[in-house]
Amino acid sequence: MSEKNKFCTNCGAAVDGKEFCPQCGAKQSLDAATPQTPPSSPSDKVVHEQSRGAMEHLTIGFNVAMNNPLVFLPAILSGVIGGVIGFTSSALFIGITGSIILGLINFIISFILGFASTDMSRDAYNKQPLDLGSSINYVFSRIVPFLIAAIFGGLLSLTVVFIPIVILSLVIMVIDETDVFDAFGKTFNVIRADLGDVLVVLLVAIVGLFMTGYIPYISSLLYSLLNVVLGLAFIDIYMNFKNR
Repeated sequence: MSEKNKFCTNCGAAVDGKEFCPQCGAKQSLDAATPQTPPSSPSDKVVHEQSRGAMEHLTIGFNVAMNNPLVFLPAILSGVIGGVIGFTSSALFIGITGSIILGLINFIISFILGFASTDMSRDAYNKQPLDLGSSINYVFSRIVPFLIAAIFGGLLSLTVVFIPIVILSLVIMVIDETDVFDAFGKTFNVIRADLGDVLVVLLVAIVGLFMTGYIPYISSLLYSLLNVVLGLAFIDIYMNFKNR
């Protein structure tokens, strides 16, 4: 890698040939020239300022998603596939074994697309090109740590108080390219510093789940789309914490 490619094109940090910046998580292009200055318009671009509030995190998440609609693709695919599998399981007589197999298939697909969604959200936040295929390949390249995180997170999520920790840790795993245990350690630091913001975003998620539950047929899909925006808000919370 040449001298001009040793620094992140998003934040200017040293990358030393890494595919992702260790500071901001942005994907690096081999032919990148010089570090780029992050834009400052809050209406349609991510701003790297300090001490943003919960509503600002949510607004940034919404704006990033609206400016990059492709970021919703994994959630849409997961919702559609899950709906088809659910309909097949209930409408056809496939027995207990068939239902278990379909449920397992649905879990695997949702698992892969869920982490792919987080990867695409990272790219959207960092103004990188979005590519579902590349994000799915990324998930497969880290399938073991992601699977450990999903199991560990699923167990912790049985206790409501741990849900914010689980959500943030999964985001940090992708942003920082780290393992689940390091991510959990960093999560506690973020929550200590920004507990109020994390709880507000989580409250929005709960209210959204309640409201979309009254919409027939597409409630799960709508909530999945909302989760993309909330995921981007959590990314902004963490990036805002890192940039202090």
